[in-house]
Amino acid sequence: MALASAVYLSLMGKQGLRQVAELCYHKAHYAAERLAALPGFSLWTKGPFFHEFVLHCPRPVADLNQALLDFDILGGYDLGQDYPELRDHMLLAFTEMNSREQIDALVEALEEVSHA
Repeated sequence: MALASAVYLSLMGKQGLRQVAELCYHKAHYAAERLAALPGFSLWTKGPFFHEFVLHCPRPVADLNQALLDFDILGGYDLGQDYPELRDHMLLAFTEMNSREQIDALVEALEEVSHA
């Protein structure tokens, strides 16, 4: 794993690494904006973030994640499992590997399953 990481980073170079970081940042912020606009959903904090954020959900995260599987989507991490005060909060992360279409599909699926 360390060797693969070293090869990847050496091939990316300084400019390539910057481009990947910018892609991660923009995709995560696009996703956060779209998801927070859904009825009943909101960002847990208004503070700065890079490529992951916490989303407050209108239903239990376990239920949403189970329903998302019907769309072949793996949902976010259920923070309530480890932090009871964050019940109904989902941790989501986005990288350069997530396409805009995948993000839009997540938004559409969450909009549909959040009402059930």
